[in-house]
Amino acid sequence: MDGSTGLILASTREYLDEAARTGLPLAHMIYKIGRGYRLFRAGGARRYPGGLMVLDISGYSGGGPLSNLIEEIYEECRDAGFTGAVLAPGAKVTQGQAALASRLARLWEERGLGLVVPESLSESAPGAHVLIQTALSGGNLARHIERAVEKYGPEKVALEVERVWMDFAVPAKTGTGQVLSQEELDALLEAHRPRVHYSEELAASYFIYRSRRRTHFVLFDNAATIRRKIVIARRFGVKAAFLFYPSVRDILDEIKGPGV
Repeated sequence: MDGSTGLILASTREYLDEAARTGLPLAHMIYKIGRGYRLFRAGGARRYPGGLMVLDISGYSGGGPLSNLIEEIYEECRDAGFTGAVLAPGAKVTQGQAALASRLARLWEERGLGLVVPESLSESAPGAHVLIQTALSGGNLARHIERAVEKYGPEKVALEVERVWMDFAVPAKTGTGQVLSQEELDALLEAHRPRVHYSEELAASYFIYRSRRRTHFVLFDNAATIRRKIVIARRFGVKAAFLFYPSVRDILDEIKGPGV
């Protein structure tokens, strides 16, 4: 969780070299637990010291030699010069994943490494940094962050800043709409030329359009809204923010500007 700005770029193997040229610390999305409960690294992926390991544990159900696996993870972090690890459990946390997070949290603190977990694993990994999502479709982002800070402490909260492009058909039955690409968003803006608004509660831009007799609500991020999310978090003492590369490639210089 280093870096003078507090920004960390999470990248897959294909974009690691490009992301490294930004000068920001990296979260290497190149690791997973595979067959035989062993640690696997994506072939040909370069490791940049000072960053973090992002470990996909979605395929880990438990029951394997946990001590050996933890030593493998530790040795990889040490050999690569990483400052810690981020656990990515997938949609549903299993007992095995919770046990792994618990063991890692205890040993990592003893060995001077940082551990970052989503909220779904926070109770299993006391003392770990907790990822708080900023991609909300409702509610109030400032209150969302404030509650997390009250629960975990500002020094233990990190933002997971996902750049949102999402189209909701109204009325929306769930909190998830259709994910758009940047090209699809641009096409909607060109075709409908809507008035774009800013939501202070969500710290996101939005517009409304009609198609086939249905009303659509489109929520999206740009450099200004992502900067706003980060600034809101800084008000509560939260410094670390994970951005996904290359989704912020075209706006990263603006995000990194003065005040962030």
